[in-house]
Amino acid sequence: MFFVITRFLLAIVFYASLSISISYANDKQEDKITIPKVTGTISVNAQLDEPQWKKAKRVLINNVTRPYDNTPSPIHTEALLMEDGEVFYLAFIAHDPEPSKIRGFLRDRDKSWGDDIVGVKIDTYNDQRTAYRFMVNPLGSQIDGIESEITKKESDSWDGIWDSAGSINENGFIVEMALPLRMLNFKEKESIQDWGIELLRMYPRDERLRISNIRLERNNSCELCQLETVYGFKGAKQGDNLTVTPSLVTGVSEAKNDDGDWEDNDNTDVSLDVRWGITPDLLLNATINPDFSTVETDNAQLNINNNFALHFQEKRPFFLDNADYFDSNYNLIYTRNINAPNYGAKLTGRKGEHSFGLFFTDDESTNILIPGNRSSSIAEIEGESQATALRYRYNYNSDITLGWISTLRTADDYDNSVHGIDARFRLSTFDVFKFQSLYSSTEYPVDLFEQFCEAENPEECLNPEDVQCEFSNCNYNENVLRTMQDGPFSGNAFKVGYYHNDKDWSYRANYNKQNAGFRADLGFISRIDNSNMSLSADRKWYAEQGNWWTQFKLSSRWNKTQNDDNEFIEERFNFSAQVHAKYGSRIHLGVTHRDKVGSRLDNSSLKIDGNTTLFTENRFFISANIKPLLGLNLHSNIEYGDAIDYSNNRLGTTKQMRGSINWNVNKHLEIRFKQVFNQLDADNANLFTARLTDVRATYQFSVKSFLRLTTVYNNTTRNPFNYLYQSPEDINKHSKNFSIELLYAYKINPQTVFYLGYSDNHDAEENFSDLEQNQRSMFMKISYAWMK
Repeated sequence: MFFVITRFLLAIVFYASLSISISYANDKQEDKITIPKVTGTISVNAQLDEPQWKKAKRVLINNVTRPYDNTPSPIHTEALLMEDGEVFYLAFIAHDPEPSKIRGFLRDRDKSWGDDIVGVKIDTYNDQRTAYRFMVNPLGSQIDGIESEITKKESDSWDGIWDSAGSINENGFIVEMALPLRMLNFKEKESIQDWGIELLRMYPRDERLRISNIRLERNNSCELCQLETVYGFKGAKQGDNLTVTPSLVTGVSEAKNDDGDWEDNDNTDVSLDVRWGITPDLLLNATINPDFSTVETDNAQLNINNNFALHFQEKRPFFLDNADYFDSNYNLIYTRNINAPNYGAKLTGRKGEHSFGLFFTDDESTNILIPGNRSSSIAEIEGESQATALRYRYNYNSDITLGWISTLRTADDYDNSVHGIDARFRLSTFDVFKFQSLYSSTEYPVDLFEQFCEAENPEECLNPEDVQCEFSNCNYNENVLRTMQDGPFSGNAFKVGYYHNDKDWSYRANYNKQNAGFRADLGFISRIDNSNMSLSADRKWYAEQGNWWTQFKLSSRWNKTQNDDNEFIEERFNFSAQVHAKYGSRIHLGVTHRDKVGSRLDNSSLKIDGNTTLFTENRFFISANIKPLLGLNLHSNIEYGDAIDYSNNRLGTTKQMRGSINWNVNKHLEIRFKQVFNQLDADNANLFTARLTDVRATYQFSVKSFLRLTTVYNNTTRNPFNYLYQSPEDINKHSKNFSIELLYAYKINPQTVFYLGYSDNHDAEENFSDLEQNQRSMFMKISYAWMK
């Protein structure tokens, strides 16, 4: 079956590559863009009063690329470009007929996407693979990140050290940027550099216009392939490119023990981070006793009637720097698995068509994801562990990229290694074909399964066939059986996909399989003993300028999932429609029909056929988003229909609602409110009702400092008499959790920072008034980036 599918996909790819005409031609500006070199001191203040700016290259930003198809811009924007051998200077003069409507708020880094913003994309190797992105709002708040054409991912996680300023005037606003060449990866040479560049302005009014200096053809799915080539930076050097950042973290925390008494824990740590550009193509990150804490509370998530582990975003700088070097089709490097390293080092580099990334960490503990096909969970292995990852990528030509990846985690009586190859073929302007093949080898500690087995004598449960291991004694579940391994074991994973995208149609065909023995313990792959095939298609229509709507899209998707023995797990069909309109509004509605098996009837067996019940779910969903006023963003999502009650293995009815309000009260104060509601009824009675409320208020004193208050309230009510396999006394009828965090931050740059914070947590089983504090802490962090 797999080879038939593969041949079918390859046939489609081959046909597409022959039948679709290829056109990479772009309408460029008539004048070649050459960036002049200047000398003298430049003050980044958005005044543009230095004489050097008179010599800068002027480029018009006058083409609307979204939501319209390369139409003339209704507003005038001009960019000024120059360099001095060490810094790339840019200025943007953004005219506006109504300056009072300019959307500009003081915000923390990477938080200004809804504002008026201007900026630049830079592909320093001009190979259409990756690009830096630097954007600034009218008050100087920065956005930066990396865009990858290979993975089709855009990430704001990368943070560079650069200067910017913005000012609003009677004609619009001015932004000035200074980008040190030392923070960019590029090939040093005595001759002139040729970089790919796009200059941008985002203009959000009744509709959000994306305005550029280039044309972006809807019939070309590769945006980085359409950047304008600019010339300059002759003999540019990156310099020593050394950053040393010592940090001091101190704090005190208290928690109540089982007797209700407070126990305190004082902690003070000194750490050192080093970022060294060994050569222009080779970057070393090293850290000793690092502070890998995060200062921003994770986005709150409800985890109820869900069998699989939750995914959280990485926020720690050591892992984020050049993280795109480790990307692949599978999520093989999920660094939130690494909890509290004693030290770490990372080496990333590029030479010609070759790029690589290598990192190593020593962790105080070991958390690993135990995958399955009906559930997954987290296991902890005591003692220190080591984690290593290697990623290599070779750009064979402009259309073919080949890669290799290896990961390794080791601890006492435990190891997991993964090795694999991958490739990406750009077959035409519209078509891309990708695949990845992996092999893993794993050995678990012999007693790992005990974390999931509740028997009085779990050592008696080594053999599921043993008469002493009856279900009532061992309480088997999938996690027990997946971790009860007799010595080393191995497995394979494979993913293949074909992607087509033109201005009217998008369609995709994917197949992925992770067999029962496959593990990727440094990554986040929660499903094994699992194969999935999916087909999807989108049809798009675009409105002419001046209509109330801008884009309409119909989408459909089908997928089918089986286990290694070709036993049926799930088949789903989804159909939806969405429309984008004025005021940043979007409405998306659809229906889902799904046949899916429920929980296993006999938990001592991993079989699906004859061991599960097949259910049919029909569900309706609608989501909407609108920005009706300056600084106000409203979002809501509603789902209603059938849902499997996994605790009791029956079909129920779910009502799910998510809503959020983001309100910039003024240029300093922002309030974010999120409400999540999840209710499940079964057998004509309620099973549970869960509510989560997340409120965050941020007062931004300037682009460098803010005060943030975060409150998260989780309130869940269960009906103990509607649980079929548990006695009412064993069901926690009410559970309430309330947490608070107050954080002050002053950041000169991403690495020179001062944080001062307080947090606490409260629990209760009945009423809100019964909430009792069980944890509290205060913390402070100071770090300074010394740069040479």
